[in-house]
Amino acid sequence: MRPPAFLRPQQFDAWRRTMHALDVFRGALLLEAVGTGKTWVALAVAAHERRPAVAMVPAILQSQWRDAALRAEVKLHLWTHEGASRGKLPDATAPLVIIDEAHRFRDHATRRVQTVAPWLAGCRVLLLTATPIVNRLADLTSLLRLALPDDALALDGIPKLGDLEQLDHAPDALRRVAIRSPAATARWVPRRVISLAPDALENHRGLAAVAGIGRLALSSCATIHRLLSSVLLDAAASSDAAFFQALRRYRALLLQSRDAGGASRAMLRRFAGEGLEQLVLWPLLTPDAAPGDLPVADIDRLEQMLAVAPNDEPWIDALIARCGDDRPTVCFSRHRATARRLREALGDATAWVTGHDAGIGAHRVAREAILAAFGSRRQAWRVRRTPPRILVATDVAAEGLDLHAAGRIVHVDLPWTATRVEQREGRLLRLGQAHRQVEVVIRIPAAAIEQALAPHARVRRKHRLAHAWLRALEHRDADAGHLTAQPVVVSTEDNSEPVSMVAVRLQRDQCAGTMLMIREGSDAWRADDARADHVLARAKFARPAAIDAVELDRQVGAAVRTAAELASAIGPNPALGLVSRIHRLARDAATRRDGLAMRYLDRLLRFTTSSSTLGGRMIMARLGESDDETFLRARIPDVPQPGAVHATVIAAVICSQRES
Repeated sequence: MRPPAFLRPQQFDAWRRTMHALDVFRGALLLEAVGTGKTWVALAVAAHERRPAVAMVPAILQSQWRDAALRAEVKLHLWTHEGASRGKLPDATAPLVIIDEAHRFRDHATRRVQTVAPWLAGCRVLLLTATPIVNRLADLTSLLRLALPDDALALDGIPKLGDLEQLDHAPDALRRVAIRSPAATARWVPRRVISLAPDALENHRGLAAVAGIGRLALSSCATIHRLLSSVLLDAAASSDAAFFQALRRYRALLLQSRDAGGASRAMLRRFAGEGLEQLVLWPLLTPDAAPGDLPVADIDRLEQMLAVAPNDEPWIDALIARCGDDRPTVCFSRHRATARRLREALGDATAWVTGHDAGIGAHRVAREAILAAFGSRRQAWRVRRTPPRILVATDVAAEGLDLHAAGRIVHVDLPWTATRVEQREGRLLRLGQAHRQVEVVIRIPAAAIEQALAPHARVRRKHRLAHAWLRALEHRDADAGHLTAQPVVVSTEDNSEPVSMVAVRLQRDQCAGTMLMIREGSDAWRADDARADHVLARAKFARPAAIDAVELDRQVGAAVRTAAELASAIGPNPALGLVSRIHRLARDAATRRDGLAMRYLDRLLRFTTSSSTLGGRMIMARLGESDDETFLRARIPDVPQPGAVHATVIAAVICSQRES
């Protein structure tokens, strides 16, 4: 199968691996770095479908996907994340569903996941995201469960996808379904990082903000106190404009709490906003009951703080001086108030994008026209005499957009996750970048705010986890198993416990994997890839020794049987309680000689007893709550039944004590 002509040579390997994963597992995660053309790889996959695929994308990226599909001459049905969040879905399923910016689907409790997951059951699913790990490793496993059955990696010694969360590093097996190219292929241009440190006046502003927040009572509940103080500190780190806006919102929250008799969880969620929701364990706060009264006495203290004139000039002057050359620049901020204050200070020639609104100075201009001025069509831009030099944008422009004509990015304030930082920088660090080097300017908040909020430490911590796993997932040509030799027999030089290792190849239908079985002393065999290097190191310096052939066959046979058992068992299916109900209905259908119902119940039995994706399990849970009439009319996706597991020994290392 040849790749489509619109793909670049650097994308061929990712396309081939994605096609293979979809053929074998019916699901895949394309985790290529930001700016490497995941959209085009996905279109290349869709080009080989007999019927048009469905692409579910953020509404803000619909036009970009439509243009790319037209250029690639690939037919697609476009749907939006926002439509799914409102409970709306396409009229029919598709042979392939592509979900762009899939990290938005990592929370299974959201309405969009509850809507989409059952609809995906039975479909081939391709998830696109450069940032699958936002806060914790569970983000990645949540995405895997959306596209893959729970035993997808069982042939490699991972019985359930959730077991990945117990590992310290990404296993080789995960590269079968998670596609990531090496960093050398992904990084198109170098980046130069510059820190914009605060001066004495900015540090004084930050110290005053921290002191003012410290005088507020906020709440007697420690969790709510932390939430409110973090919201205010985060706004103060951005600008006085954002800080004063947050203070006014807190005052409105106090007034609302006073009138309502307490602050509900819904009120606090609206105040915190989407970016800061992770600060609170929301399940501990009941949806209806007031989790704690807010101190109305803070209203007088807020009035005093709001009476002080804002002073954003120190950091704005430093930023203007840094961006005073002719290099096109994009400034990102999380806060609309900060973006508004910055664009006013930069002058009437400054372009801006906040949500669906856009313009230059005080004049509204079509959003697409503004983005084109910093994208591939900058040289042909004719909306004004000269294209704007600086674009001020909120994070709504930080996903999926192409701004590669800009050569500098400014983080006016830091997001709460390393994922958002990478999404921002990926707007510039991408295919077609017009500059030899991209300048990344990071504004450091005032020392007092940095100490109280620690945004840089938080981002670095989350980045280390995500980077370690993504680095381990990068495809290498030498991705072979640990063992390739024929079975050998060795003995150890010391008197330690004997150790044995057997590499077993497991095959089920098209899917195959290699499981490393370890046995130490008289212990039972277990799948333990982490111990392989230790066993091989002991065998390397050991002398060959004779061992009874019957004993060797017995040990290897036991390892093979254990590996096959592990690959076939993933634990009880939570929906197996439906089986007795299916049997009862089948007996009734047989009595009536209702062949149609019998065939349906046979399909339902196969579906119920198979390993399912998240959507399949949700369908089974809903079936369990339905009456018999609904039960017999439900839509059941076709799920291929896995065949038997066949095991073959690749190699064996048997380390035994040397006879004295």
